[in-house]
Amino acid sequence: MTSTPVYDCAKADPVRSAERKSPHPAQSRKLQDNPLFLLLTVGIFLAVSTVFAKAAPTLGWHPLALLQWSILGGAAGLFLVLRLGDRAGESAVGKQGRGRAPYLRYLLASGLFFIVPNMIAVTAAPRVGAGFVSLCYALPMVLTYGLAVSLKIERFQRLRATGVLFGLAGGLLLALSGRNLSADASFWSFAALAIPFFLAGGNIYRTMKWPDGARPEDLAVGMMVVGFVALLAFNAATGVPLRPEGWQGGAIALLLAQIAVFGLQYGLYFRLQYTAGPVYLSQLGSVAAVAGLGFGYFIFGEVPNEAKLAAVLSVAAGVVLVTVGRPKSPR
Repeated sequence: MTSTPVYDCAKADPVRSAERKSPHPAQSRKLQDNPLFLLLTVGIFLAVSTVFAKAAPTLGWHPLALLQWSILGGAAGLFLVLRLGDRAGESAVGKQGRGRAPYLRYLLASGLFFIVPNMIAVTAAPRVGAGFVSLCYALPMVLTYGLAVSLKIERFQRLRATGVLFGLAGGLLLALSGRNLSADASFWSFAALAIPFFLAGGNIYRTMKWPDGARPEDLAVGMMVVGFVALLAFNAATGVPLRPEGWQGGAIALLLAQIAVFGLQYGLYFRLQYTAGPVYLSQLGSVAAVAGLGFGYFIFGEVPNEAKLAAVLSVAAGVVLVTVGRPKSPR
């Protein structure tokens, strides 16, 4: 999931502040703390999740049911790994925390920002294609910069404003690429374009409200648990079948694979935000978009049409211009 460099000009970086207060600041040279490794890995996992969502109906799963149990399994697996590898003194809230209320509020908001775009993605993917949904993950950086300027968080810059226009043009091209779809698919093509707004808002919120001393992996587990509860309530209210049509090997294998992907994806996602901050994190959508188009082509035979290819170029240009135009003011 992506974010924009909204806080480049901020006087303080909430993530870095959390690092200084955390018992284990991200200063090691381990692979898990390498921003480039994290960026590429999480971006590929994000695209893989979209591919799994498209494959779900062919193996008897309702996409939302698969998402529900995969989130729960991923959270349980990550929690077990954390507990087995715990070292003395580590805490989700941190010894310097101000109590559990801010932590719980953080998890509640983060969980909702997490589950809503995922629900849209897994529901839309079978109708509009995995590549289309993955491309929607490339827009949050550009959209959030526009909000940052309007809220006077950043000064207006022509180079970055040009990038915003390219990004918005890419979004329009994405919508137009579904003009020949059925009415239902066309609806979901536009619904998928809401994903960037949720992702951008979630990444900004997580950066600003990061609980003092909290470990990234603990926050990932809490966020996934909240997402599971919200999705369970939604599925129950809307009558989504919670089991596959049959427990064949393919259905079981898909569930286990998605559980593994989610556990790794969101543990590393919070680690990426913790280690590199929102500016570097904002490149995540581009990695996922490119990987998603590749998976969509090689696995499902989804050949990108002219509008999708033009959207790729437009979004890429927007990402480059917004990144190059980043303010150079020191922290």
